[in-house]
Amino acid sequence: MTLALKIAMSDDFLKSFAAVPRSHQQAVLTFVAKFRQNPMASGINYERIRDAADQNMRSVRINENMRGIVLKPDVGNVYCLLWVDQHDDAYHWARRHRVAIHPDVGSIQVYAVQETAAAEALVAPVAAASGLFDGLKDREIRRLGVPDDRLSAVRAVTNERELDALEALLPDESFEALYLFAAGESFDKIVSGQAASDSVDPADFGAALERDSTRRHFVVLTDDIDLEALLAAPLERWRVFLHPSQRKLVERDWNGAVKVTGGAGTGKTVVAMHRAARLARQYSALPGRPVLFTTFTKTLAEDIRQHLALLCTPQELEKIQVVNLDQWASSVLRRFGYPHNLLYNEADRRRYWQSALSAMPAAVDLSASFMRAEYERVVLPQACETAEDYIRASRVGRGGQLGRALRKSIWPVFAEYRAQLQAANLREPEEAFREASQLVRKEKPELGIRAMVVDEAQDISNAAFELIRTAVAEAENDLFIVGDAHQRIYRHKVVLSRVGIEVRGRSRSLKVNYRTTDEIRQWACAQLEGCAVDDLDGNADSLRGYHSLTHGDAPEVIESGSLQHDVGHIKSILADLQHDGMEMRQVCITARTNDDLDGVARELQGAGIPTLRLDTSTTDDASSQGVRLATLQFANEVQTFLKEDYRTVKVEKNGKVSVVVYAGSDMLFQINLGDGSYTVSLSIGVTIDFGTTISHLKAYLLDRQMLREELAPCAEKYSVTA
Repeated sequence: MTLALKIAMSDDFLKSFAAVPRSHQQAVLTFVAKFRQNPMASGINYERIRDAADQNMRSVRINENMRGIVLKPDVGNVYCLLWVDQHDDAYHWARRHRVAIHPDVGSIQVYAVQETAAAEALVAPVAAASGLFDGLKDREIRRLGVPDDRLSAVRAVTNERELDALEALLPDESFEALYLFAAGESFDKIVSGQAASDSVDPADFGAALERDSTRRHFVVLTDDIDLEALLAAPLERWRVFLHPSQRKLVERDWNGAVKVTGGAGTGKTVVAMHRAARLARQYSALPGRPVLFTTFTKTLAEDIRQHLALLCTPQELEKIQVVNLDQWASSVLRRFGYPHNLLYNEADRRRYWQSALSAMPAAVDLSASFMRAEYERVVLPQACETAEDYIRASRVGRGGQLGRALRKSIWPVFAEYRAQLQAANLREPEEAFREASQLVRKEKPELGIRAMVVDEAQDISNAAFELIRTAVAEAENDLFIVGDAHQRIYRHKVVLSRVGIEVRGRSRSLKVNYRTTDEIRQWACAQLEGCAVDDLDGNADSLRGYHSLTHGDAPEVIESGSLQHDVGHIKSILADLQHDGMEMRQVCITARTNDDLDGVARELQGAGIPTLRLDTSTTDDASSQGVRLATLQFANEVQTFLKEDYRTVKVEKNGKVSVVVYAGSDMLFQINLGDGSYTVSLSIGVTIDFGTTISHLKAYLLDRQMLREELAPCAEKYSVTA
């Protein structure tokens, strides 16, 4: 019996393809199409590689200059594209990498190899120093995905710095597992998501390709795979990769609502998307769109739609409605002929508040900002309809004391604000959500929602959660809620149990940051030191055990005492970036408020520096010139487009520093280093050139293995730091 062929492609191949000169890319595309159709076709000649690190590797000729590296075991039916590069560089990669099936984890691992002396030099333990993994037996270290030929090097590690030094010599999953153990995670918890579910044959690459742990780095090329789209955006598929340790959250049948929290970059949204796909399969027989995926903004919703298309079949996608929360609530209200519009225009809101302040007693000295915050954080959340309601309302967390008499005296301001909205046929979204809940409870319409996935839960209000709970009947797998109160933008603080959503026993936390360097994580977490942060259900949350697996430069903080000082620093940074060849449209300046941005814009324009304001109504057109300006709120909304790490590398040549910037699947700067010279070409995507500058190009988010491979040929000639 002839076994069906299994044809696959690694993420290393996609990364290397992204760096192929454009003049050779078409030849690679032609070859890949032929390979995918029939890897045994005449004209595809597999040649053994002298001194290859792995006997299962073969080279294939693409054209006169380009070579592909293919996994082609002597036994079996597997053909896998591993790498593509110019002739000598492709062979160099093959001599420095090994491909093997781990006997415990069961995944196909591709990792760099070095001479024994070089590997031993990475760790230099002090005599008699205790090893970081002395508490584990050899078989337990292997269960963490460590290859046998790396066991002694792992045993020699005495601290996290030495563990970091081994990262390049370990498969990703084993390094992550070791890092988690060193950070205090239990061995049993780690291996529960690492171990293969079946017995492992170290020679059966076909079976290994089917395991989740392999799918992290490999995609099997079936007829359903859009190869052209995959190669056009080579890393997009891995932006939605689900780590094996997270799969349990997705695949489990839960007896009610689930809450998943985690710091920035831990994959919460990825987990949420996979959960929606799983529910779509489960409820495929139900009519309409029984799975609702809701997030906080239109921008986020559109991003979710695009990435769900990478995960789902067209049939599954038809079962999922993706919508931002306000749109969905408005659609519910329209079913009942709701007579009011929702107030979203900030300029209008300010105007109504200015008018309402005319009702302020002359003897009361409270600012407009205080009154508005009091309304939004006390009156609205607690549904205060009368002065007596407000007098009884809790003000925990607001600061200061407002006695009974003072509250009664300022209530007319709030009443006048509501009267202004009523006259304009408007409602605050918070009030509209509450009224929608009342209508749903009273009318009991058939909304057709079997399950809801809620993203960015930290920014969703009490009234919105009340509507969610009312709209989705309590049942198995009814609500899947993800969020992180540390990233809260809006001052909505919800306690899920108080709005009818019970998650006791069904709360989980993600701890590994796959996007941000540990230096950035530590700096960001330090800013929250001493701040009480909730877990979305009334308990205290912490970032204990939250870790990043990559490293880079520490963020740079510049202190300033005025707008003029701010702009002076900004001009200096812009001048440096321009000197390094960066276009101003690749730079974005963020500020807390629109007023702050107005001041920056005036100063920059006065200095002859063009600007482009970004907000929810503006498209960041790559053809538009000028420094981008955006509020922190808007910046946070577009960061979702950067689920894939962006990376920068400083390359020193003759004392001059150039910058190589990668974002997602695109190289913003492609640097080509040759004998005594280099050239830089730009390839810029709209969303990416905004997102790359959110951290002001000081966040060095490194895919170390990728960068080492790309810079290896010039490492001896130039000083490379990352």
